[in-house]
Amino acid sequence: MNTTNDQYAGTISISERAIAVIAAQAAETVDQVVSLAASIAEGVAAKLGRENLAAGVTAHLEGHVAEVTIRLIVRYGYRIPDVALQVQKIVKDTVEQMTGYSVAAVHVVVQGIDFTQPSAAMEMRDDHDR
Repeated sequence: MNTTNDQYAGTISISERAIAVIAAQAAETVDQVVSLAASIAEGVAAKLGRENLAAGVTAHLEGHVAEVTIRLIVRYGYRIPDVALQVQKIVKDTVEQMTGYSVAAVHVVVQGIDFTQPSAAMEMRDDHDR
């Protein structure tokens, strides 16, 4: 769904996909987020060569109010609720700043943990245990 705003010289429309791309880019700036988790359909589309900058994110618009769902992979060693809160804040702030819309909710779904790159805190703990 696109939301349209009538202005002096015409209309301005922001699509749900545009909101999702903004949210995806914002979420990926959080250091503890390894990647966004694409849905099965997004994964199949990627294999067919279709680039999707909003993979792992869906957005829904009702007028000038957005609701965003983000699926992500978190780096091992970090407290998941803290990472999710940080993602919620940065996504909400970024979408609101860039679009002028309000964000009613940012739902974070942690779909996995990446064990390949442990956090610095976990490495220090391992060094201390030796």
